[in-house]
Amino acid sequence: MLLSRGNIINDTYKVIFPIGQGAFGEVFRVKHKYFNDPQVMKVYKDEYVEKSELEEVLNEGQVLSQLSHPNLVKVYSINTFNKNGKAHYFMTMGYVSGESLKQLLKRKTKLDVPVAISIMIDVLKGLKAAHNNKPRIVHRDINTDNILLSYDDHKPVGILGDFGIAILLDKAHSIPGAAGRYLYFAPECFMGIYLPASDVFSAGCVLYKMLTGSLPWQYDLVHSTLDDKEEISYMINSARREKVKKPSLSNSDIDEKLEKVIMKSIEKKMENRYRTAGSFLKALENANKTEDPSGGYWKEQDLY
Repeated sequence: MLLSRGNIINDTYKVIFPIGQGAFGEVFRVKHKYFNDPQVMKVYKDEYVEKSELEEVLNEGQVLSQLSHPNLVKVYSINTFNKNGKAHYFMTMGYVSGESLKQLLKRKTKLDVPVAISIMIDVLKGLKAAHNNKPRIVHRDINTDNILLSYDDHKPVGILGDFGIAILLDKAHSIPGAAGRYLYFAPECFMGIYLPASDVFSAGCVLYKMLTGSLPWQYDLVHSTLDDKEEISYMINSARREKVKKPSLSNSDIDEKLEKVIMKSIEKKMENRYRTAGSFLKALENANKTEDPSGGYWKEQDLY
C-alpha cells in the first residue's frame, strides 16, 4: 500500500494502520495532530484522479465538510500530499466503529422487518439533511457498501458515508470492481441525471434487499463482464423491463402498508417516486409498526 504505519502526512496526520482498499483508493486509520476525533483517510488512485474534473471533486468535498449530522459520516477535508515527488489526493472522514451493511447481509442474508426499518430510517434522516442543505447535496452512490453500522450505542445506528465523490472520479471511465453499485442506480442516473429522487430509488433498493435478501430485479452478472458502462447500462435496463416481485412474497412479515412504501420508492418513473428523502422517511415512519420506540427489537441474534 502507498502508506505505512507511522507515516506522517502534511505534518498533520499520523497513519495508525491500513484498513484496506477499494475500487477508488486505499483507506487508512489516522490520527490528527490537534484533534482527538478518530478519522480515516482515503487516498485516491492516481489513474482515476488524473482523468477526473478535480475542481468539481474539490468543490464537492468543501460542501460536504460543512454538513454535520449523526447519521452521516463526517467529511473533514479533501487535500493533497506529496510522496516521492508525486501529488496524491485524499479525503479525511470520521471513523465509524462497526461494519458496513454489506458485511452484515453477508452473514444474515436478510433482516427482520424492525431491524431493516430502523437502519433505513437512520439513513433517510441523514439523507434528508443532505437534501435540505443549501446548496442541496445529492448522494449519487447509495448502496449496501456505503451504509455503515455503528455499534457504539445501545443499538446499531445506520450511518451514510461515501457521498458522490466516487461518481465524479468515475465520469471519464469505468472502474473495475466498482460496477456493482450501478445495480442500485435509478434509471435517470445512466443519463447523467442525479436528483434527490435518484437517491430515493437507490435507498429503496437497499431496503428491498435488506428485507428479501435480493435486489428488486435479477441481473445476469455471470454473462456480463461489468467493465463497460454501455454494456452495464444495457444489461440493467433490460432486466428492469420485468415486473418487480412483491417483497412480501419473499418475506411474509412485510404488511401491505410497508409494501406500498417500498414499491413506490423503486418506481422507475421519477414522477411516481418519492421526490426526496424527507417524503420517503415520513412514509416509512407512518408504515412502521414498531411498538417499542426505544429500539428494543434489536437483539444480539440480529447481528450474528
